[in-house]
Amino acid sequence: MVGRYPLGFQGLRGRPLTRFGALPSDAGGRLLGYARGSLRPDAVAGLTVAVMGIPQAMAYALIAGLPPIYGLYTAVITCAVAALLGSSNHLVTGPTNALCMVLLSLTAHLPQKYGVSPVAAVLLLTFMVGLIQLGFGVLRMGGLVRYVSRSVVIGFTAGAGVLIAINQLKNVFGVDISEAHAERSYEVLAVTIRKLGDLNPYALGVGVATALLVIGLPRINRRIPGALAALVITGVVSYLFGWHGLEMGAFRVEIVKDIQAISGSLPVFDIPQLVAHPNYELTRELGNGAVALAVLGLLEAASIARSVATQSNQRLDFTREFIAQGTSNLVGSFFSCFAGSGSFTRTAVCFQSGGRTRMAATFSAVWSLIALLLLGPIANYIPKAGLAGLLIVIAYSMVDKRKLTTTWRSGPSPRVVLAGTLLATLILPLEYAIFVGVFLSVVILLRTTGKTDLTQLVEVPGAGFEEVPFNQAAPSAVAIVNMEGDLYFAAAGDLDYELLRCIKPQTRVVVLRMKRLRAVGSTAMAMLEHYWEILRKRGIALVVCGIEDELQAVMTGSGLRNRIGEQNIFYADNLLFQSTELALARAWSIAEMAGRIKTSADHVPTGEGGLAATAGDIMSVRCIRFGNQHQLREATWLMSELYRHTGTISPETLFLQHRDGRLAAGLSPWRILRALSEGVDVAGCNRLDDRALGDLLRSHFAKPIGPIARRGYEQVGPTIPVAQLLALALEKDLQVHPICEADGRIKGLVAQDDILRWLSRTLDQIQSEADDD
Repeated sequence: MVGRYPLGFQGLRGRPLTRFGALPSDAGGRLLGYARGSLRPDAVAGLTVAVMGIPQAMAYALIAGLPPIYGLYTAVITCAVAALLGSSNHLVTGPTNALCMVLLSLTAHLPQKYGVSPVAAVLLLTFMVGLIQLGFGVLRMGGLVRYVSRSVVIGFTAGAGVLIAINQLKNVFGVDISEAHAERSYEVLAVTIRKLGDLNPYALGVGVATALLVIGLPRINRRIPGALAALVITGVVSYLFGWHGLEMGAFRVEIVKDIQAISGSLPVFDIPQLVAHPNYELTRELGNGAVALAVLGLLEAASIARSVATQSNQRLDFTREFIAQGTSNLVGSFFSCFAGSGSFTRTAVCFQSGGRTRMAATFSAVWSLIALLLLGPIANYIPKAGLAGLLIVIAYSMVDKRKLTTTWRSGPSPRVVLAGTLLATLILPLEYAIFVGVFLSVVILLRTTGKTDLTQLVEVPGAGFEEVPFNQAAPSAVAIVNMEGDLYFAAAGDLDYELLRCIKPQTRVVVLRMKRLRAVGSTAMAMLEHYWEILRKRGIALVVCGIEDELQAVMTGSGLRNRIGEQNIFYADNLLFQSTELALARAWSIAEMAGRIKTSADHVPTGEGGLAATAGDIMSVRCIRFGNQHQLREATWLMSELYRHTGTISPETLFLQHRDGRLAAGLSPWRILRALSEGVDVAGCNRLDDRALGDLLRSHFAKPIGPIARRGYEQVGPTIPVAQLLALALEKDLQVHPICEADGRIKGLVAQDDILRWLSRTLDQIQSEADDD
């Protein structure tokens, strides 16, 4: 597997080239295979990523409050180290918009407070982030990313996009707000608005033109690198017209050279000043922010790597990815790099451009380095307003409306995490906003796993079991409770009292089906023992079933197994519901032996001895039940499969039921066909082939079945005489009639052929009696 090897070289069959130790004996052949199969695609993909990533790196440095050269350094060193050590074949690490926004939030006030340079503060923070991320990796905490909702990243990214746009407006308008010492985004926005009287029309023109070119050029031709081309065009125009010259006075357009000149030199190894000579008070103040930045960087990298891995069918090692991200930031801090992480856009471009191995990201670093050496001095003339216009477009893309809408519609839990993270990002300091999002995500997770799902099973004669909502089953001597989910200490707290709600005056035995339980511990055993004691005091027996090996061991160790009694414990079987059926038989045996219920022979009328036959005598339990919330697509499939497997000739009726099993309506095959063929032109049907007719009928698949079903069935029980049932069927023109329990749950059905068979037997009996006379 490629993810096990540091360099990720692959041959034509995807085999790795090197291990951490010595080269294998066929290393030369594998290198040749890589050169023939993957070298060119990786190099081309790396070049494509570099062309798009170079202007982004320079722009992102502005977000962090640093000269653009530091963004280029980060795009080279951090990217290369993470690619060589990571597990993802396509993840491209480097400057990211969200992390740069947090960097600015954490370090903007430090130069004035401690008398240090912004670069020194950022490099110290990057060093700390790398150490924390590396620690997460060494401690093998890669799996923790699964417990933080993606809603956190989506909400934070959207909020950061809004903040980036606000902070770049001053550069687009060409106004200077440095004297206002505004730190919070709302303060920056207020000062920018007040300074609009000093607006620089040339800077505004450059910023707006850059944004329009970034958006428009790829629409003309997708091969055009919009960001790079836009900066080149606006930079050339600004240079030719001399807008960067000092003679422009107040209308001068600032360029990259005014921030810090790019010399086109290699990043040089240097121990960060605040690492070599630490300021402990400053380091302590950055502690919480470093943790927040480290967590955000790992979340970004993990979510992006996982997203592209689902398309490339690659299995990832997140622990190794944590080590790679931490090492890249740690090493980067010694080469004038700020904290980076996985970039979604650059990673997507790497995958879509045909990159095959992690060398594609390494090639992007190499191409970026070549561009820095050859074209660095030219980049000095890129207008600052142009970079700001590019960032405005990037900020707009960060507010991903599709992802926000999808997350918002996914349910209340993702909605709470998304809204909380987004609001915290806009209102609170960014390091706290990250913690708010993670906290909400963990709280939702604990709330979800901290409750065991309870439902009840109802036996259907001849048809297995029905599952109904908890405490909504019909009263019975035996109550079957299905338990699913986690049963650790948080979930087991008041579960014994919750289970008591299923007990009715008729209940004599409770059956707990525990096959789907997880994380069962000592607290759960104490809860079950307390529940057993409560039932025993009330004269109610407890039977448990679906017991897996792990649960059996816990029950044995706690002594609960002996208390319940081996005769009342039924272990899980590979045959579905086998242990449940055995437990149910045991439960009915307990109840009947106690003499507290009547057997079925005591109350089922036979129709003999002069008594009128009832629906229960001729009723069929082979009744098709279906939920009333389904669509025509599902009803069509169910009905067609029924006919195919049973060979039924007469049309069957689907009886729709509510969630608790009560009769809702009936749906015949003809009603299904009538709904599917709605809008069909009868006169034009002879011009339709099978495919055209199928496409026309399929257009109605999404219709709900509830509105088209037949309602108004008179609820009748099994004791209704057949004669009365026949009169009712004739009156309402029913081919089949459902027979219901007293609570409205479907027990069976009586169809026309059932009545005809009964009539035939009755006539035969009459004829036989007449012949005897």
